[in-house]
Amino acid sequence: MSARGSGDGDFLDALARGGPRAFQTDRVRRAELIADVVAAAWGAHGRFVDADQFLTKPTVLRRLVCFLADMVPPDVDRLVARETHSLVLGAALALETGIPLVIARRTQTPGGRELRCHGELHPGERVLVVEGVAGTGASAELAVRAARRRGAAVAGVLAAVDRNAGAAERLARAGATLDRLFDDAELLAAAIRGPAAADAGKDIAASGEEIVA
Repeated sequence: MSARGSGDGDFLDALARGGPRAFQTDRVRRAELIADVVAAAWGAHGRFVDADQFLTKPTVLRRLVCFLADMVPPDVDRLVARETHSLVLGAALALETGIPLVIARRTQTPGGRELRCHGELHPGERVLVVEGVAGTGASAELAVRAARRRGAAVAGVLAAVDRNAGAAERLARAGATLDRLFDDAELLAAAIRGPAAADAGKDIAASGEEIVA
């Protein structure tokens, strides 16, 4: 019997087509990821999710970019990520998607320090600005403006977490849209539910059922 006709072959084919979805639904995977982000990063500085705490954990970062990759518009030529916090996420997302990365970092200019894009970037290319945690949106707006100064068209800003602190509104005024994987309310709800909810989520995941919000 050929491998394709065997049970093992069917499983491997499903895994190749569906990746992690061959094991769990997206809803279950998302619930487990929220719980792990909260466990890693929530409350390090009060009611605040600390990007340093979850972006430096490979098992969390790997799953974050799996979700974020599905949110990248199909016509994006390059990703733009700021030093230092968002650069980790941008590099991981570039590896996941195969889309080249442009680094935005502060550079000394005659007029003072200014955020500029470094790396290959051509006028007319479409870029997506990547943010670990979006707060007021001030830093993301600087990255948007830096890309535009290089002649790029900004497809939008993609954040792992939006703190609901005005980033979407600020970026809209700058002519850019904000998309996010999680928001502050979701993380706060998970933090309040605590370990009991996390354990329940793992039990549901093991049973193959979906979590109902």
